[in-house]
Amino acid sequence: MKCLFCFNNWLFGNNKFGDSIMEIMFGKLFARRAVMCFFMVMLLLLSCVLRVAVIAIGNYQDIQSEQITYEIKITQHRGTIYDCNMVPLTNNEKQMVAVVSPTQRCITAISHQLEGKMLSDTLATLKSNKPAVCYISEDISCDGIATTTIYNRYSDNLSACHLIGYTNAEKHGISGLELAYDDILYSNEYVSAKVTCDGKGNILKGIAPYFENDLSKTINGVVTTLDVNIQTMVEKEISKMNSGCAIVAEVGNSKIRAMASVPTFDINNIATSLDDENSPMLNRALYTFNVGSVFKPCIAIPIIENNLSDITFNCEGKLQIVDRSFKCHNLLGHGEMNLCNSLAQSCNCFFYNAALSLGANHIYQTAAKLSIGTKIIIADGMYTVRGNLPNKSVLSNAGSLANLSIGQGNLMASPVAMLNLYLAIAGNGSYYVPSVVEKTIVDGKEDLYDIGYPTFVMQGNTASILREYLKTVITDGTGIEAAPLLTTAAGKTATAQTGRYYNDKTEITNSWFCGFFPADNPQYVIVVMSDSRLNVSTASVFANIADEIAKYKGINVENDD
Repeated sequence: MKCLFCFNNWLFGNNKFGDSIMEIMFGKLFARRAVMCFFMVMLLLLSCVLRVAVIAIGNYQDIQSEQITYEIKITQHRGTIYDCNMVPLTNNEKQMVAVVSPTQRCITAISHQLEGKMLSDTLATLKSNKPAVCYISEDISCDGIATTTIYNRYSDNLSACHLIGYTNAEKHGISGLELAYDDILYSNEYVSAKVTCDGKGNILKGIAPYFENDLSKTINGVVTTLDVNIQTMVEKEISKMNSGCAIVAEVGNSKIRAMASVPTFDINNIATSLDDENSPMLNRALYTFNVGSVFKPCIAIPIIENNLSDITFNCEGKLQIVDRSFKCHNLLGHGEMNLCNSLAQSCNCFFYNAALSLGANHIYQTAAKLSIGTKIIIADGMYTVRGNLPNKSVLSNAGSLANLSIGQGNLMASPVAMLNLYLAIAGNGSYYVPSVVEKTIVDGKEDLYDIGYPTFVMQGNTASILREYLKTVITDGTGIEAAPLLTTAAGKTATAQTGRYYNDKTEITNSWFCGFFPADNPQYVIVVMSDSRLNVSTASVFANIADEIAKYKGINVENDD
């Protein structure tokens, strides 16, 4: 035991040999641990590198996916506005578009198609190694060039621009049907040109560009009651007037087949018309004006229905009412007048006397049935300016009632309101509220516009008598210029005072002709109004429109019945 103790003491004791053994043993242990730590650190480092690589590759793939195509938005889709025969009034002008890759072959091909600024702008884009979009006149067959057809929203010769209205830069409606039916017409879909790129955004050679152009988006829209052929006729005729409007509506359903206003405006350059003193942006068909003698048939209705149609009155050119002298337009007087010839000659004094005999109540009730004095809704969200019909308390004054009897004083009405009166006369005593929309189309589903129920204004016999009397206005009275050549007609003239004056001190007047044709079997009512100096009579404009429609529809004197 002693020997063993001595050996251990010698081996592990405080001697050099023992110290060396211990150092070796601890050195090996440290070395093994160091190697293990190294491998662990390297393993952790490798996992970090792999993690970063995975993230980097993932982000790169995302970026590459996002930039896989270079997109150029060309135009925004919008639903179409049609006439009653499904002829497009908007989106009716096609334009071919090309997207061109920046290759020498494509540059050569497109250079043969373009000229001027379009050519220089296109070449500048292509030479910067970017794809270009340009408008072309015919298709191009070349690798690296793709073409498609788009619609221009408004053609330069757009029909019914006042009724259709216009849109803003974001393609939302601002006026007219564009505004009233914006929820149906608006689309956030675009016609876009697409060019394939690599992950860095460089255009890939050999892969053709293409278009995304879903034309089905333009099928949605609004079908109007307008007939573009009649609309064109009306626009041509009223272009002869300095300013005014005309409306054509079908008897029996009151659907408006044409509505036009002058002066007109450039729908593709709205800015030039905004400050024009002639107010070309104003749709005069929906505005209110002084009416004058075209209102007299409204007085004639209660005259007939209260058994006063046989009364006569001696017109001496003026009539004293209380403390005022009310004049006739014929200062020498018309002599003995009845209802028929007072309409034909537009005798004011007869109507002064008849209105005072009737009283305000009958006249007011008749005018109210015609929506004179209210706004008239002609489509969802589209209506006339509210007119002004003096109330019964105002009409209790004899002078105010006398003024109303000839369509003057405070009376203001729109051409649409006067359309109601003549539609009721032509339609055997009743009318529907005039409308400009036939139906809407959304995703292939059609929704008919509800024209409502007819409004009864007068008895059928009353309407028949008035039709006969209004024929004499054209055959023997003040409306001789309104006689068409191809058919027969009836109606009434008016020259309404406004109380406003031109710079030369002459009074501004509103001139009207309201009537229907054929006279014995009315099919159409026409209202023509001018609110400026006359360079052509409203009666002659009426006659020309009636003849054009008669020719178009095959209506003539022989088949009037």
